[in-house]
Amino acid sequence: MRRIRFVPIAVLLLGFLGAFVRRVELKTAFDLSGLPQRGAAASAALILLTVLAAAIALALCLTSRGYEAEGIYRKAFPIEGYGLFAVMALMGIAVMVCALLLLRSGTEIMGLTDGARWPFVLLLALGGFGMTVMAYAAYTRKDTVYLRPGSVMPALLCCYWMVACYRENAGNPILMEYAYQCLAMAAGAVGAFGRAGYAFGRRSMPGTVFLSTVSIFLLPVAAADPAPLAMRVPLVLYAAYIALSLVSLLSAAKPKETEENE
Repeated sequence: MRRIRFVPIAVLLLGFLGAFVRRVELKTAFDLSGLPQRGAAASAALILLTVLAAAIALALCLTSRGYEAEGIYRKAFPIEGYGLFAVMALMGIAVMVCALLLLRSGTEIMGLTDGARWPFVLLLALGGFGMTVMAYAAYTRKDTVYLRPGSVMPALLCCYWMVACYRENAGNPILMEYAYQCLAMAAGAVGAFGRAGYAFGRRSMPGTVFLSTVSIFLLPVAAADPAPLAMRVPLVLYAAYIALSLVSLLSAAKPKETEENE
């Protein structure tokens, strides 16, 4: 698996390309009334990129079926080197800063009222905290009481984000305007639950690899949708964080036969 461990980084770069195409699509693939134009080149290109990313994710999933990492998060996602740990921890801190900026700015968040706005900001901050906690555990190889609750926070954030996005667009008949954001949140949530499973002693490497890889592509694409900068930046940071975590997982994975013999 070590020979293909950097594939998630390639998928992340593909996601950045998808984000550029998504921006072009939003500018050119809709007419003056807001309806999508049939046969728009940008829409077709983005669909092709999405299919390619899904194919890569499926290939990684099938390849990982004969491998497994240890069922403890700190051993399954080991971080080698202080530099990588610092980068991943700072990503989590940056997400928490974005939550603070959203709170102070009073920017509208997907039409959420004050009562529903607070949980979103809180989950965004806790999601960043969870990213930092997981990076700390993976780097120090030490368990912490915050690891298990922290590991599920990004998943809960994605779930809430997806529900809020769908609620805002419930009456919108133009699926192309919000489909990528909902798909990104769905893949991000299930993939995050898969990675969190290692903190609880439950592991499923093929499913975790597939959905995590899909979310690495979709999150930057979703970040291209119109939204406050403090909401778009966390999506890019989280995609990069997942990519680095997946590199660690693929690096630590061993053939199941070898693991059983040991």
